[in-house]
Amino acid sequence: MADALGSVTKALDIVFKIKEAVDTVKQNEKDCEQIKKRVERVQHTLTLFQQDVELMNSAGSRTALEALREVLTEALELVTGCKEETNLCCLLIKAGEVSKKLNKADQTISNINSEVSLTIMLCIAPHTTKPLKLYQAPDEHGRSLQLVKQTRSVPPTISEIAVEIKVAVDRVQRNKEECIEVDKRVNGVNALLSQFGNTELMKDPSMSASIEKLHTTFCIARTLVMECQKRNIIFIRSGWELSKQLREVLDQIDLALDDMITISANYACTV
Repeated sequence: MADALGSVTKALDIVFKIKEAVDTVKQNEKDCEQIKKRVERVQHTLTLFQQDVELMNSAGSRTALEALREVLTEALELVTGCKEETNLCCLLIKAGEVSKKLNKADQTISNINSEVSLTIMLCIAPHTTKPLKLYQAPDEHGRSLQLVKQTRSVPPTISEIAVEIKVAVDRVQRNKEECIEVDKRVNGVNALLSQFGNTELMKDPSMSASIEKLHTTFCIARTLVMECQKRNIIFIRSGWELSKQLREVLDQIDLALDDMITISANYACTV
């Protein structure tokens, strides 16, 4: 168990070093700032459950944390390298190469942090899935019936959109990597939401708001993935533009997951 908590501590230590290094970089400032924003999300997620030994020691958590630590270490090396001063000619050549590596590290951190978030949510689900209370209500003949209180559950449209995206991904012609990640994240979130389907947690206004945001984001994701099925550039957006928008969708899913983790953690402490 100590190993699991040790992995969290190491990851948070690397996050701190990255944030500190970004403040003194001499090149690729924009890319480094993006890395800083990304690791701050990692910090938020890990800090919430840093002391939960059982959670962090789960098989899924250990694997994801180790992968996260490795990519954070890589990101730290890249950011640290940007602190070095060099001549203009070398700077122009090096900056382009480093930028690609930083962007790749940013995407990898996003993907793995999403896995960590989903794993954490699945692990804490049993602590937040308090069944809905039943109440007595008379039927038309005055007899007492037990009825389930109405609550917001996983909107059927979210499940439907998740299926549509999974089917569409198999036929994409461009941005395959981004589309696969969108499919993975959307269906992961959908599977997660099904665990909370008929529970008191789903009545929480903040959770309902997060789910509404997810629904909107999933709709956008479906449109983008379907756009990637087309090849005729006369009628569609450029591959680069679609790639950028797909990454923005992934970021929006991450933000919603951050909100849901915080809400679930607070709810788990009150039940």
